[in-house]
Parts: sequence; C-alpha cells; structure tokens
Amino acid sequence: MSILRLLHYNKTLSDISSGVYACGEHCDYGFMTFLAVDDMPGLEVELRDGSWLGVNRIDGAFIVNIGDMLQRWTNDLFRSTNHRVLNRHGKERYSIPFFLQMGQETVIECLPTCCSESNKPKYPSVTFGNYLRAKLDKLY
Repeated sequence: MSILRLLHYNKTLSDISSGVYACGEHCDYGFMTFLAVDDMPGLEVELRDGSWLGVNRIDGAFIVNIGDMLQRWTNDLFRSTNHRVLNRHGKERYSIPFFLQMGQETVIECLPTCCSESNKPKYPSVTFGNYLRAKLDKLY
C-alpha cells in the first residue's frame, strides 16, 4: 500500500507565532518516507530537546524520514521523525514524497531482537490497517 503523492504548497509565508505553516508538525504513519531534494528549503525536523532544525539539501540525495511503523517494530530504537514544512520564501512549490507502507493486514509488533526481559515491548500488537484507521479517525 505504498503511495507516491503530489503535494502542493501555496505561496503564503509561514508565520510560526500565528500558527501558519506550509504543513504543520506530524510524523508519517508508515515505514519510511523518501523525498527528493530541490532548491527550495522548508523541511524542518524536531530534535529530542524540542528545538527545530532545518534540513540541508545535498545535490542528488533523498531525505529519508522514519515512520511510526519502524518505531514500533524497533521498540523506539529508531524514532519516527516529527517534522513540519515552512514557507520562508513566499513562493509556490511542489513536493513528491514516496510513502513506503505495508499492507493493511501486516501485523506490527516489536521485533524479537528489539526487546528483552529488561526492555519489554512498548506498544501492543496491531495491524497496519487498524493503526492507520485509528490515526485517521483522530484527524477526521
């Protein structure tokens, strides 16, 4: 159930103090997200201390965001990337992320190599479909 999506960001300048973002902060629900870089910066990731860091571009590279499913599979060894998009240039732009996801019936539970007697699984077992529906129900 992977998705290649075309996103449009309008030319409205972001104003954090007023809550105006090109895309508000969130984590991606699936396994990983791949995003080709362009010459228009705007993606920021949240650091563990709660501050935000702009993602620098590297020619020919892809940005890879870890999603919720990898976090759950690895028992937080890899953390889902909380991120947002700011428009600091007042220009319209497009982005084409590839969301690598699994099938609706895929069971998501801690991998045996990521838990132990002293590091119990942090999340209950769930199918990706049920997890996704619960997330979307909160939004809509």
